[in-house]
Amino acid sequence: MSDLIIAMSVFLLAHIIPSYRPLRARLVERMGEKIFMSVYGIISLFLFAWLLHSYLKAPYMGLWATQDWMRFVVLIVMYTVCVLLICTFSQPNPFSLGKGGKGFDPANPGIVGLTRHPAFIAFALWSFVHMLPNGDVASLLFFALMGALSLYGPKSLDDKRKAKMGERDWQELKARVVTGWPHIGAQRFLAAFLLYLLLFFAHEPVIGVMPYLW
Repeated sequence: MSDLIIAMSVFLLAHIIPSYRPLRARLVERMGEKIFMSVYGIISLFLFAWLLHSYLKAPYMGLWATQDWMRFVVLIVMYTVCVLLICTFSQPNPFSLGKGGKGFDPANPGIVGLTRHPAFIAFALWSFVHMLPNGDVASLLFFALMGALSLYGPKSLDDKRKAKMGERDWQELKARVVTGWPHIGAQRFLAAFLLYLLLFFAHEPVIGVMPYLW
């Protein structure tokens, strides 16, 4: 358990410290935006692999018993997660993670009409819903950390986008976005279903836990 706590602490610091504006600006100035993001991405991926390994190897300390309805809730919510992820990487979004803002139409914003940060919402849903069937201390710590970072992400990214675009331009673009139920197209719902099936059948061989009820 100590290895998990250490990995969590390092992972958390690695995401909070670079968000400190003066430090981030200094690093970007010296390294360049692309190099900084590449190095940061590699480090984050390495730290997440360490964190995941520590979580999977942590001793089991049960808090509550898993019920069938808990897995059923996860299966339902995870399709929404897949839809959000597909939209993240297939629709323009100048506000958040994804393919970037090129071609973005605020009158037809797609998923941005529902949320400016679909990736963070997806990660938050994934994190918190997985607390239900994983009623042990290690899972609670791991998924709580992932969920907390997902909720912190939108504010941090909004601040960065405002600084880059300028407060006035950012607010004007935000105000022009037509909000409401997103029109994302049937093909994205289908792609989300295919991603869902991939995650569903890969869960047991990769994670070691059967996600289905039979």
